Amino acid sequence: MKSSSFINIDNVSMWYPVKGGKQVFSGEKRFVKAVDGVSINMDRGEILGVIGESGCGKSTLGRILARLENPTSGDVYIEGESTSDLMKKDPKAFRRLVQIVFQNPYDSFTPRDTIEKILMRPLNIHSIGKDKDERRKIILEALESGGLHPAEEIVKRYPHELSGGQLQRISILRAMLVEPKFVIADEPVSMLDVSVRAEIINMLLNMSREKDAAVIFISHDISLTRYISDKVAVMYLGRIVEYGEADEVINNPKHPYTQALISNCGSIDPDEVMDKIKVEGEPPTPINPGPGCYFASRCFKASKECFKEYPATHDVGGGHKVACDRLY
Repeated sequence: MKSSSFINIDNVSMWYPVKGGKQVFSGEKRFVKAVDGVSINMDRGEILGVIGESGCGKSTLGRILARLENPTSGDVYIEGESTSDLMKKDPKAFRRLVQIVFQNPYDSFTPRDTIEKILMRPLNIHSIGKDKDERRKIILEALESGGLHPAEEIVKRYPHELSGGQLQRISILRAMLVEPKFVIADEPVSMLDVSVRAEIINMLLNMSREKDAAVIFISHDISLTRYISDKVAVMYLGRIVEYGEADEVINNPKHPYTQALISNCGSIDPDEVMDKIKVEGEPPTPINPGPGCYFASRCFKASKECFKEYPATHDVGGGHKVACDRLY
């Protein structure tokens, strides 16, 4: 399915079969539905924040977008071309087109390589720079622009000699060195001190603007996501339950799950008093959930009808979409 959007995530699902997971009496196969029918469009240079509880499928979605996993169904298109086809046709070109920044900077590097060798590798692979001297110049300029001073000293160091914040800056720089069109940032600051988070986020924001790259920013930090994102998608048990402009979704949430999520995160305004919405119980198992709304068993607005059929997605205005039949 081709789309006029720069990025088109088209009905993507990732179902993992449960080992020995047939129903005893019916014989029906069971699956963990980590991602279940996700469809989103993105423009060039847009930053989309994906938020939700741990285990809702955010990171699995990120791995699918980076083609570290192949979806059970659906596909992702970049400028109308299937990423599945792109990966088969030219894996190296695809890896330059799409980059991912992982959560843990300490696991992102070979510990026995210097920073220069680590950053030189993608330039060599993709033949960026005419020779070693030019590539070294590119690396030094990137480190300086990323606030890593003095660059001449940083390149000589090994990963264990740098802080987590410095390593995550280098992770982002390494991704941006090859000038990707699409970047997936999976919880890129969750393991860092609060004092350095803003610097890392601003660096990612500035680089995405400079390169005009589309960015998926995966996080459970709602305030941070609101700050960096143009639009926000809220995930619950593998599905998008709410989507729209970041300020609209955060300031005017419509889905009961989004309302509960935001109410329990508090406000950045110290004078604002927010009533917390208590969500009872645990999320249902992702093994063949349904048939109704996945949030129904915990929802403070649920009716009997909510347990019968998964709700349709309603546009409540301005591209603000909500998967709930209890809006009015």
